[in-house]
Amino acid sequence: MSRSYKAADVERLKSLGPELKRRICGQADVLDRIAAAAVRREMGAVPALGRERCMVFAGPTGVGKTETAKNLARLIFGEGAFYRFDCGEFRTVEAVSNLLGDRHGDRGRFGEALTTVPKGVWLFDELEKANPEFLPLLMAMTDAGRLTLANGETLDLQPLYLIATTNLGSAEIVGRQNLSFVTLEKHVLRCIQRHFRPELVARFLPAFVFWPLNPDSMRRIGMLHLKDCLAWHATQGRLLTAGNEVVDFLCVVGFSSKLGARPLVDAIYQHIGDAVVRNRMSGRPESGRMVVVGNHLEIRP
Repeated sequence: MSRSYKAADVERLKSLGPELKRRICGQADVLDRIAAAAVRREMGAVPALGRERCMVFAGPTGVGKTETAKNLARLIFGEGAFYRFDCGEFRTVEAVSNLLGDRHGDRGRFGEALTTVPKGVWLFDELEKANPEFLPLLMAMTDAGRLTLANGETLDLQPLYLIATTNLGSAEIVGRQNLSFVTLEKHVLRCIQRHFRPELVARFLPAFVFWPLNPDSMRRIGMLHLKDCLAWHATQGRLLTAGNEVVDFLCVVGFSSKLGARPLVDAIYQHIGDAVVRNRMSGRPESGRMVVVGNHLEIRP
């Protein structure tokens, strides 16, 4: 039997792709495909279990993979519907075992996660860093949508999207945007297929590969995060403005072809924060116009 949808739900799903592209820069094609996959599942056009709820976001660090998962959770389920697992924490068999708790009632990290986010998105960040013993657990979660803890409790994971990120194959594609995206995408997909067992790869939709960021995308990201930063300062009682020269300065000092947008975001908060600190310590007003002076920013009336 088909599910019924309110007009507001339909409009919300229609706007999923445009909203993702409004917040994530330089990834229009892959975001359209991610949104289409999610809308198919949400509209009941494909089975709700199995591959349709399991995605892999691949590509270089700092290009928007985690932010896409966060925004997907927020746009579909609302605030507080996102839980992140850092797979670098699961390098040992003991760490993997702790995810399931123990026989004495401890529900482990998975039980805690389901209590916190019973419906939404679970993100497994940098999956390739996890111990091989973690992968059978992930296969059970993706296949049946259920997982049994050490205390015998069975978790129902069916309402969740399970998203894994990976940087596999990314080092070789950074700085090679002269090649076609199809060529770069095939390289990343081959690396994923070589690293993970075929039965795990088969439980996910074909990987969504994110493109390395170009200077235009970096500038758009800089403008978005600068706006967010200034808005935060406004909540603290500091009214700050910044023009194009500030954006240009921050994009230069925060640029990294290897690390994507993360150093840029850090640079925005660092340089504006330093300007606020200097004015506070010297007794000058903390509101005003941001200007570039040499290798730093200052606040002027």
